[in-house]
Amino acid sequence: MKKLPPYQKQKYVVFSNEKAFTLIEVLIALAIFSTISFFISPIFQIILDDKGSKAELQAMEWDVFCSQIKKEIRLSSRAEVVSGRLILTKDTEVVQYEKYGSNLRRRVNSTGHEIILQNVSNYSFSIANNAVKVTVTDIWGKEYSLTAYGFVNWSTGI
Repeated sequence: MKKLPPYQKQKYVVFSNEKAFTLIEVLIALAIFSTISFFISPIFQIILDDKGSKAELQAMEWDVFCSQIKKEIRLSSRAEVVSGRLILTKDTEVVQYEKYGSNLRRRVNSTGHEIILQNVSNYSFSIANNAVKVTVTDIWGKEYSLTAYGFVNWSTGI
C-alpha cells in the first residue's frame, strides 16, 4: 500500500441525493392535507344532519304555497270542493288543486302538471263563509293550516 504525501489530500466526489423530499414539497403536502382535513368534518355534518335542511325546505315551500293559493283564492269568482279537489273559477279558467302521489299539484283547465307542494301525506280543503281552509300534513307528521278569504262573495258572485 502506497502512502500519499501529506501535501496531497484525497479528493472525495460528492454526489447530490435527488431521491429525498425537499422542504417545499413537504410544506405543499402538509397544506393539501390540512385543507382536506379541514373540509371533511363539515361535509360529514351536512351528510348526517340532512333532516333539518328538509324541514327548513318544507317550511319555505309551505310559505310559497300559501302566498300562491291566497292570491288565487282572492282573484277567483267561485270556489268549490269536489271529491277532495279544490276547484277555483276565475273568468274563463278553472284551476284545480289535487293530490298526485305524495305531491299536491295545480292544474289549469284540466291540463298541466304543476307541483306546488311536495312530501304530502294527507290534505283537506273546506269552504265556509267565503273562505277556504287548507290543512296539509307532511310525511314527517307535521300539520300545516291556512285560511284564505275571497274578495268576491262566491254565493252571490258580487
